[in-house]
Amino acid sequence: MLSDFNFKTFYSTATDNIPENFYSLALKSSTKYDRVSGYFSSVSLAYYAKGIEHLLVNSGKFRLIISHEISEKDYEQIVAGYKNRNKSILTELESRIDFSLLTNSQKKNLSNLSYLIEIGLVDIKIGFTHTGLFHAKYGMFKDDFGNIVYFSGSLNETEAAFTKNYEDITVISSWQSNEQELLDKSNYFEKLWREENNDGMIFVKSIDEVIKSKLISFSQGKVIMEKNIFEDNAIVLYFDNGLRIVNNLKSPLDLKQRSMKQIIRKGFSDERVEKFKDDLSYVDIKEIIKLFERYSGRTGEKLIVTDNVYQFINDSEFKIDSVAKRGLAIKNQDQIFDASLTEFVNIVNSEVTRPLYKIQSWVSFYQATMQRVANFSVPGSGKTSMVYGTFAYLSSSQINKIDKLVVIGPKNSFLAWKTEFKSVFGNKREMTVLDVHDEKFREEMFFKNINDYNLFLVNYESLEKYKEALNNVVDSRTMLVFDEVHKIKRVDSSRASISIDISKKTKYKYVLTGTPIPNTYQDTWNFLHILFENEFKEYFGIQLSALKNPDDFTIANFIKKLSPFFWRVTKAELNVPKENDDHIISVTANQIEQQIINLLWKKFSNQPFKLYIRLIQLSSNPQLLKDKISIDMYGDYGIEEEQEFVLSDDTPFYDKDELALIDSITSSAKFNECIKLAEHLINDSKVIVIWCIFIDTINQMKQALERKGIRVAVIYGGIGARQREETIVAFQNGEFDVLITNPHTLAESVSLHKIAHDAIYLEYSFNLTHMLQSRDRIHRLGLPENQETNYYYFMTEGQEGKRGTIDRKIYSRLLAKKDIMYEAIESELIKPEFTIDDKAEILQMMEEEI
Repeated sequence: MLSDFNFKTFYSTATDNIPENFYSLALKSSTKYDRVSGYFSSVSLAYYAKGIEHLLVNSGKFRLIISHEISEKDYEQIVAGYKNRNKSILTELESRIDFSLLTNSQKKNLSNLSYLIEIGLVDIKIGFTHTGLFHAKYGMFKDDFGNIVYFSGSLNETEAAFTKNYEDITVISSWQSNEQELLDKSNYFEKLWREENNDGMIFVKSIDEVIKSKLISFSQGKVIMEKNIFEDNAIVLYFDNGLRIVNNLKSPLDLKQRSMKQIIRKGFSDERVEKFKDDLSYVDIKEIIKLFERYSGRTGEKLIVTDNVYQFINDSEFKIDSVAKRGLAIKNQDQIFDASLTEFVNIVNSEVTRPLYKIQSWVSFYQATMQRVANFSVPGSGKTSMVYGTFAYLSSSQINKIDKLVVIGPKNSFLAWKTEFKSVFGNKREMTVLDVHDEKFREEMFFKNINDYNLFLVNYESLEKYKEALNNVVDSRTMLVFDEVHKIKRVDSSRASISIDISKKTKYKYVLTGTPIPNTYQDTWNFLHILFENEFKEYFGIQLSALKNPDDFTIANFIKKLSPFFWRVTKAELNVPKENDDHIISVTANQIEQQIINLLWKKFSNQPFKLYIRLIQLSSNPQLLKDKISIDMYGDYGIEEEQEFVLSDDTPFYDKDELALIDSITSSAKFNECIKLAEHLINDSKVIVIWCIFIDTINQMKQALERKGIRVAVIYGGIGARQREETIVAFQNGEFDVLITNPHTLAESVSLHKIAHDAIYLEYSFNLTHMLQSRDRIHRLGLPENQETNYYYFMTEGQEGKRGTIDRKIYSRLLAKKDIMYEAIESELIKPEFTIDDKAEILQMMEEEI
């Protein structure tokens, strides 16, 4: 809204850029612009074209009353409808506006004014007095919230007023001055506009519809920014939200020429080379220009490539080789960047209330300087804060490169982005967020007053639904972030394709993940195309198939190419205190549990995947053995596109005796021991997290702890976004003693380390990434030097000499894989964390046991 901006009281053409600093700023939130001007020229619109664009987006209206050199009597004769008079006026108009005799600049300005009248954005009426000209000069901007910005002074609505004359204006706002006086001014304009003024001094009349129709006939159907498109006997390539062509030759293009055939064959244009593709890259456009230059050389036809085409190329071109050298120098913290870093830190500190750590400042500076890079810092290192440091700098008044941050990531990350914004900026910036999971969100919000928001949050699952909306939001002044980008590692996925397309609209784009290569080097394909879609082929020079099982030489060359474009901060660099050794709590199966263990090994010995799931269930929640294995067990588990192997099975068959045996046990020994430990830790004034897999186990544990008077919070996928966020905040504020959740829902993007330092693992699967990320919820940057962090793992063991569950086997395999993973994620280089497919490894493990 208008009241969000700080307008000066006085503006002067000698010291201020009035079109940009006042007009465009006010029009950004306006839905009405009412103007009375002694003189007007259509070229003046170009000086605040961005503001006009905002008025279009806001479905606004520009009403203009101007002076005109005709008498009231003459005008009355026109509107009276004398046929001969109308004809003579039209003849005079045509003689004065002979389009063929106008200069290219005049053609452009007339076309633009005509177009804005045609679409209803601009409406013009004529004001005059009995004698002389109507010289009043004032204007009003209005928004949908009743705010008014009024200005008056010597300024006319002409190019000369903006660029040559000395002019000044005085500005008054309704929220800072006498609102009634401005309402009176507004009402007076309405009287003038409705032609109801009866003071006998000023008369306002509408333009005759016949004349208006003639004016509209000069419209080109859009705003024209380049005068050269009217050049006679020439082929003109210009840029207007994409490459455009105007053929001003007296004949069509010769499509038999090889250059034209290549343009068509490569899919750059339609089959007649009359319309180019909308999503051409700067690389494509450079090639098209070369082909047209070849065509011009062979045919002798004149070719004009307008300045805004070359400006687009220059703005878009990423000189990747030189940028790579810069990236390595910054990562090495070369002293040549000391002055730039100091300036960066000073600007950031003026924008935020919580300064960055030194290493975070380097990474944030690196991101701002490089414009498109990856942040592979380990979980818990403060990647979100680093991004906000970059955002603070780029959106500061001194730099002013961007004005909004669009984050695409898991919905679990939304709360962190919102809370970190407030923690980082404090009272220096107000967060205005569009969150697609907020209960007040409506899709039309993507298309109305989008400039009111500085933070947009969209989850990966919503990309297909909001693809068009994001294309409307993301532009050259957007900072685009893909959080937990490994979520879209599958090369053929629609989400990855949409992400790559959206990323083409801005040069400030960043990908974040602590696990960049979960399985193979192919996992880098999508995020590298998000960052370097146009440069990938030339710079990296590698095919997708070559990244599946690359040899050592290929790996070394690939990492060398990649190294300048990612930064990885390790926990060691941040001095995060080391966690304690894991606490292993073994629970021996009781007699009934042992019988069920034996039953499961016998019943499912030829079905290793089913046996794997059923043994995990028995260990913690035996009643689940009677249910079918389904995604529903996990609670909204199937949402993620890049999910681990999940077994689905029909309801199992048990005979009468087997069912009686299962029904004879209501809770497992491990479950009961977990309750005892939780109660002990809570009595010791500790706040804890309990990790499970299955929803039913979460709810059973909740009920058991609540019966003991313990305050319990639960979160799983089926819980709505708002309730989830409210629960997390309440837990972080100490309103609960324990949080029970599962890694499928809460393993990423949530910080619990300021309240909880003890985590219990009642259930855990073979997914190492989930296990490590869940551990990082309580072991992160910001822990005091002497803070202890404890993890407790429960395991059901078989009786001596008898079969057991697979808890210990899973843990042992996870421990071995954890060492490999930590070696990878704590290294400054990147490599696959582990290469064995979970499903194959589960099969191998179970077959060894069977």
